[in-house]
Formats: sequence, structure tokens, C-alpha cells
Amino acid sequence: ALIVGGLGLSATTTQAALDQLPADVSFAFAPYGADLPAEVSRARDRGHEVFLQAPMEPFDYPQNDPGPHTLTVKAAPDDMVGDLRWLMTRFTGYVGLINFLGARFTSSEQAVTPFLRELAARGVAFVDDGSSPQSLADGVGAALGVARARADLVIDVDRKHEAIEAALTKLETIARQKGSAIGVASAVPQSIEHLARFARALEQRGVALVPASALLARTTGPQAENRRP
Repeated sequence: ALIVGGLGLSATTTQAALDQLPADVSFAFAPYGADLPAEVSRARDRGHEVFLQAPMEPFDYPQNDPGPHTLTVKAAPDDMVGDLRWLMTRFTGYVGLINFLGARFTSSEQAVTPFLRELAARGVAFVDDGSSPQSLADGVGAALGVARARADLVIDVDRKHEAIEAALTKLETIARQKGSAIGVASAVPQSIEHLARFARALEQRGVALVPASALLARTTGPQAENRRP
């Protein structure tokens, strides 16, 4: 599975992703775009499943600030949930949330638990982008019954062409070894170009491209029986 994040911020880049990437690539939209409902609707009309990117506190916050309504460790649980609910009203039709930054937030059990409890209560999935080895989201999410996944690889940490190609080769190797793999990338022109070429060639190599939701782990936790819409 491939997830492309950062969509909705640039109309040109979002259109490039729509034009070049096959429908089974999952799209993650940032919450700050000017025309999000329309752009999300176009993506879904093209067959892409959609995720909402939730800005979360990194270790160097506020020097590195993900933007308004960032979910922070020091916020009271009610305040954090208030910010989360604001983020979740930015558009509709998403399968789940995926973090944007958030190494500090996801490493704090005190912070990540009410976040995931809110998602569990609403039946909303969560994908950890896999960028932080300290993240507790998978274990806490399992206990709460959240449909969840953790990406295996960030494909474009290094955005040089040869580095992206090497990362995609590694992702395919992981998929063959494990039976499945999730890669995440940013909506920048060079990443979109490489992903489009990679995705088109997968079937010829005997690898199926699937929406990220197909690889979610689904467990029943204490919240699963009491979900609200």
C-alpha cells in the first residue's frame, strides 16, 4: 500500500497526484487547505480512499510547528480532544487519520491514549507513519480496539531520485518478506513521479497494490462495543 500525504495545500500538486497516481494509492489531506471538501471529493470520485493528516507535537516543538490545532502533550485531555474534533470537521469521507510529525506526542501514553480513545469511539482508523521508533500508538490502539496500521517505510526522507528509487525497492522487498507493506511519501513532484512509475510496474512483478485500509489490523478493545457516529 502507498499513502501520499500533504495533499490539499497546493492545487497544482494535488492535481498532479490525481492525474498521475492510480486509484489504489491512498491520499492523505492536510487540514489547512483552502478548498478541501472539493479536492477530497475529486479524489474520492477518482477512486482514492482518503485519510486526514493530524498535526502532532514533534520533539522540537514549537521551533518546528505543524500548524494551528496541533495536538500537544501538555494540553489537557479535553483541550486536546477539542483540537482533534476541529481537525475532524475539516472534511468528510475519510477512512482514518494519519499523523503529521508527532514524535513526541505519539511517544507519550498520557497524550496518545485519549486521542486513540476518541478514534475508537467513532470507529475511525489510525495509521502511524512509522517515522518515530518511540511511538506507542500501535500498542495503545490495540488495547482500545482501534483499526490501525504502522507504515513500514517513509519513502522520501531523502528526496534525491536515486534515494527514492532505493526506498521503493526496499519497500517491495519488505512486502515480499512479510506478505504486505505500507510506504508513505509526501506530495512533492519527484515523489509523485517515482510512485506513479513504481505503481504501474508492480502488477508485472507479481505484487498487488491495495488501499491502505486493506492492511489495517482490526482488534476488539473495550471501546469497540460503544462507538458513536
